[in-house]
Formats: sequence, structure tokens, C-alpha cells
Amino acid sequence: MAQVAMSTLPVEDEESSESRMVVTFLMSALESMCKELAKSKAEVACIAVYETDVFVVGTERGRAFVNTRKDFQKDFVKYCVEEEEKAAEMHKMKSTTQSNRMSVDAVEIETLRKTVEDYFCFCYGKALGKSTVVPVPYEKMLRDQSAVVVWSCDGIRC
Repeated sequence: MAQVAMSTLPVEDEESSESRMVVTFLMSALESMCKELAKSKAEVACIAVYETDVFVVGTERGRAFVNTRKDFQKDFVKYCVEEEEKAAEMHKMKSTTQSNRMSVDAVEIETLRKTVEDYFCFCYGKALGKSTVVPVPYEKMLRDQSAVVVWSCDGIRC
């Protein structure tokens, strides 16, 4: 069975306990593979970190090497914890950037909406033969669709 250096931290929840059981089961399967590799005269050492637990499996020589190198195990745990923290920080930064981008997008969208509305009003006034901006009567158009007539022009006459 896989040799495990267990932490003294309490198990926080059922999901964590189930995950720990899965990791232990998979490490046991990995140990079986290491035994098969040993039959071919291969030396293997595997170290896994789950939360703060260290799992060591491998051939007899491989496990002996890793178990004598507690500094190596500690460095690996430290590396894994740091990488997890970096990943969490990157996720946090990405989330913050996305929410900031959403705010910027909302401002840009509102500006674009207002620009298009102003341009429509300008074109509506021009279509009525006026040189001023005329508000497009959207509500009237919604109530009475016959109030809007669309002409198709071929570029020569309408």
C-alpha cells in the first residue's frame, strides 16, 4: 500500500474526505504499476501531494530514496502550495479584470447607443426634409406600424 505522511490538520468536509480517498485509491493503483515496472528491473519513485498530505510510492529503492530526502518532499509540497496560490491569484486577477472590462464595456455600449440614437434622429430629420435633428417617434411606430413607410431606392429615383 502507498506510504503516506499524513498531516495533522482536521478534515474540513465530506467532499475533501472523498477526494482524499480517491487519491489514496489511485496512489495504490500507481503502486501496483510500480511493482510491475520493478519486475523489468526499473527503479521508480513517485511523490504526490494532496492538500498537505504527501504520498510516496515506487520500487523499494525509489521509496527509500524519497523517504530519506525529507527536504525534497518539503520542497515539493512548498512548490505545489506556491503554484496553487499563484493559480488562485491569477484567477482572482482575471475575474477582477473581467468585471472591470464589463464596466468599461457597459460605458462603451451606452456611448455607442447614444451615438446611434443621435445619428438616427439626424437621419430622420433629413428624411423629413429638415436641417435639424428630429427625435425618432419610436413609441408611435410601435403603436401604429402603418405610421412607418419604407421606400426602396435604386440610387437614381425613389
